[in-house]
Amino acid sequence: MINARKRILETTVMFSIPIVALYMLRDISIADAKMFPKYICYLMLALATINAFQLWVYLHKIRPIHWPTFLRWSIPIKGGLTPFPLVRVGFALVMMGAYIFCMEAIGFYLSGFLFFLLCLLVLDPAKPTLGGAVRKTLYALVFMAVVYLLFSVMLGVVIPSGIAL
Repeated sequence: MINARKRILETTVMFSIPIVALYMLRDISIADAKMFPKYICYLMLALATINAFQLWVYLHKIRPIHWPTFLRWSIPIKGGLTPFPLVRVGFALVMMGAYIFCMEAIGFYLSGFLFFLLCLLVLDPAKPTLGGAVRKTLYALVFMAVVYLLFSVMLGVVIPSGIAL
């Protein structure tokens, strides 16, 4: 069974992200520059609508909300609720801030690779192994290669180069 509070929160967030992004796109004066992000936001809004419809249809199967549920996940582990992973979420926010500030200095691709690799290594709750670290490094390299092909080669977007390029 699914926790109703968690599903309502997910649905609200999935609606708010494209709405905020569409609002921020109003400030861009060049129509061609905001065309692609605008369509992505509309697609995200359509998917959020489907998510909200699924929530409405299956609401009777969802476990009721038990108040207070302050910072608790809905997955019971060994008979109790799992506390909200505040340390991991805080660390992820710190990593995002470091990624944004380091992008100009060391470049988009190097900072993106390091950010993605650290996310995979540090935020994974599984016990770290050497094989897992190598596999996650390969995932980060492939991800950044796809980003490079998409933005630099196919779209020709100018990105912050920093010291890496």
